[in-house]
Amino acid sequence: MNTFRLNIVTPERRVLSEDVEMLNLCLPDGDYVLLAGHEPVTAAVDYGVIRYRTAAGETHSFLVADGFAEMRPDRAVVFTDQCLDADNLDREQKKVERQRMIDKAKYDESLLTHHSATIFLARAITSKRRRRPR
Repeated sequence: MNTFRLNIVTPERRVLSEDVEMLNLCLPDGDYVLLAGHEPVTAAVDYGVIRYRTAAGETHSFLVADGFAEMRPDRAVVFTDQCLDADNLDREQKKVERQRMIDKAKYDESLLTHHSATIFLARAITSKRRRRPR
């Protein structure tokens, strides 16, 4: 059967580099299945479980945070902030870990929004001080 190279990468390390027959990604608008020879695509990856089948026919899965995937006919690379081996988690742990990943992303986003607002206000105050009445 035809295979392609799957790489899963986080900021800390390469989690996986293996030849696979099939990859099932969780995208914001639903699941997406890839086989060898697929058209080039770049897509956002959503929180959830991605599954793949090796050339030996074994099925494995990872719980991933959001990120993106670049797919070519001979390879696919999944870039994600966080990745856990879902084969070693039970169903309840998967739910808890997925929610933890989502909460962390929301917290990080709220910090970014807070810092952006602080910078915006500081610039607004500074620009008002620079203006002098005529």
